[in-house]
Amino acid sequence: MYYIHANNIMSMDDLAKKLSERGIPQSSRMALISNIVDHILDKEDPGNKRNVSDNNRASSVSGTDSYEDIYSALSSIGQLSPGHPLIQRIQQGTDIMDPQLATQYTQHTISVMKDHANQHPEKMRSIFRNLHLKRIGKDKEQDEDGSFLHDGYDTF
Repeated sequence: MYYIHANNIMSMDDLAKKLSERGIPQSSRMALISNIVDHILDKEDPGNKRNVSDNNRASSVSGTDSYEDIYSALSSIGQLSPGHPLIQRIQQGTDIMDPQLATQYTQHTISVMKDHANQHPEKMRSIFRNLHLKRIGKDKEQDEDGSFLHDGYDTF
């Protein structure tokens, strides 16, 4: 079970409000943020093998040691187009099937996240940290074949 600090909830609410103002449906907001964070973490750690002890030693985006790292990582995503790996990931991880709409929503979300990192760096670090820890927990729960099978039963 993950405990989310009250400041992080407020920060997520702030992001959600800003995304709402950009016309992004509520059903897509958290998935967009999570997929963007996962994309950044995958770029940083393509083997997806980072663990908590590595995270504590790392001076990186997933370690969220500095505002510049998060802002730079968001900026380094670059120009988005329907063929961009992040857009493909967004389409697979959300209910947004139109590639143009996925591109538009992703651009808006990145812009809002960069503004948030600029205005509230500690809150943005907290969001990255919590999403990273949640991801580590998911990775540890997977079997070697990548499934979530435990004792022969699917768990959801």
